[in-house]
Amino acid sequence: MEYSVQMGSTKKKVDYALFTDGSPAVFVEAKGCDTAITDSHADQLRSYMRQEWVDWGLLTNGKSFHIYRLKKDGDKPDVKFLRRIDLSDLTANDWLLAALSEESIRSGASTEIYQRVERRRQAIETLTDRKAWVAEAIRETVVDRVGEVVSQPAESLSKTFVDDLVAELESDQNDGHTDASNSAQSRTESDRSEQTDVHDLSGAYVVEIADQTDSNLFSDDSQADLMGIVVDHLIREHGLIDAYSPLPYVPGKKIAILNDEPAHPSGEEMRLYRAVGGDYYVYTSLNKGDKKRHLRDFADACGVEIAFDGEW
Repeated sequence: MEYSVQMGSTKKKVDYALFTDGSPAVFVEAKGCDTAITDSHADQLRSYMRQEWVDWGLLTNGKSFHIYRLKKDGDKPDVKFLRRIDLSDLTANDWLLAALSEESIRSGASTEIYQRVERRRQAIETLTDRKAWVAEAIRETVVDRVGEVVSQPAESLSKTFVDDLVAELESDQNDGHTDASNSAQSRTESDRSEQTDVHDLSGAYVVEIADQTDSNLFSDDSQADLMGIVVDHLIREHGLIDAYSPLPYVPGKKIAILNDEPAHPSGEEMRLYRAVGGDYYVYTSLNKGDKKRHLRDFADACGVEIAFDGEW
């Protein structure tokens, strides 16, 4: 049912309000299936939730579902974006939508789900921002237990461990070996001057690939998935494989970033990767900065421009 919210001197209508114990617990804003979810839609829902102190919010156009949670901090509540789920991924992520059910809200299970998501977000943020400190602490612990003989290899491997840990936390429940071409969300334009605003793409991370005639925008909530999507596009449309032939592409000493099999030159299987371009694999067990660096290198090799937006 619709619910009226007093906003200053005017009343606004929330499309749907789900009640528990006589009070709204979830606000739902529903847009048309041909309407792209924008920042203004999200800001509208956030303002309704803050005004009425409603714990949960759902913004949807029937193709993607954006879930929000009120964070109560004294007299100034804030609304956090938790996650976006595409319709094609709904079954694999029904546990998150289940947080909005009456039973979950009454039992407190919805709060536990939110706390789990928030703990993961905070862990990713800490590991990313304090990577050097965490890696050094790991190295010191290993050296203390084993001896100085392992100091040098432990320094390199501890940083790799932190990167792998971040990538693992960022990955979805079904983070296996997804073909990026199946999950791509892209928009192509023939006229750069009529380019769609990147905010029309509702994923947390946005990448733009542009050449002399076309501009392509790609968006996803997962850095690893988005890296796969962009590399898939560069292979299919801009000849990325030719630029790095013969494979594997190994910019350092041991790690293959791009290969025709999901393995490094040593034969060790890639820890995390995405299948791209039909018969190739891109290594995605990287921190945010390294993902951007390799994507820039790939774009340069293809002679196209690349730009990052969103939470990059």
